[in-house]
Amino acid sequence: MSSDIQIASVDKRYPARGGDATREVLKSFNFQIRSGELVALVGPSGCGKSTLLNLIAGLDTPTRGAITFDQPFNSINLSVVFQQPRLLDWLSVQENIGIVLSRHDGDPQTKRATVQALLDQVELPQHAAAFPQFLSGGQRQRVSIARAFAVDPDVLLLDEPFSALDELTARRLRMVLQALWLDEKRQRPTGVLVTHNMLEAAFLADRIIVMGGSPAGIRVVIDVDVERPRHPDDARLFDIHRQVMEALQDS
Repeated sequence: MSSDIQIASVDKRYPARGGDATREVLKSFNFQIRSGELVALVGPSGCGKSTLLNLIAGLDTPTRGAITFDQPFNSINLSVVFQQPRLLDWLSVQENIGIVLSRHDGDPQTKRATVQALLDQVELPQHAAAFPQFLSGGQRQRVSIARAFAVDPDVLLLDEPFSALDELTARRLRMVLQALWLDEKRQRPTGVLVTHNMLEAAFLADRIIVMGGSPAGIRVVIDVDVERPRHPDDARLFDIHRQVMEALQDS
């Protein structure tokens, strides 16, 4: 089941170059991400968004403070969608998705059905046997999204997943991601999205954390009170975009 994420008094420091000094990236970061909600992290480049995502993923540890879940970390199904798809070129599309199911119980027929259903949802059913090098960038990222949802994740981390795509393709994939998020046949994961696209944050997120400063902290938290499913041209999202931009200018 999806999990609350509690970020409590987290600092993160790294050794500075050429000596014993340290560089502080995050300072006294406190925030709770509620089970089943999607929170977007926005802020200037280098403000610590990806650092915080890595800490949540368990790829790094805080210098001080703690990040905790409401269930043991080693029992959580955690999926990550990166900026680059990171597919295995020697495996077909269906094999790239199915490989994450190898550690899960279930017969091969059930696994094939799971993969096929996801390919249908990301609009790639005709490419099941294709290899990644023969797909477009947008198609490869669709496979990456399908793979992330294959394990029915408790926590889903999205690290600028559409920033390498043209805006038309990115817009379509945001709609695909929203449809997967709202699919009532699976649990809704707890999500964290790092993005530089403020409209993307408004379209996808329940709340937007505007980060700033050096070391970084929370400048403001903006609620996105727009019912789902959302349409990317909804005027209310542009109002949220304006609020985020104003908060960034003040940071």
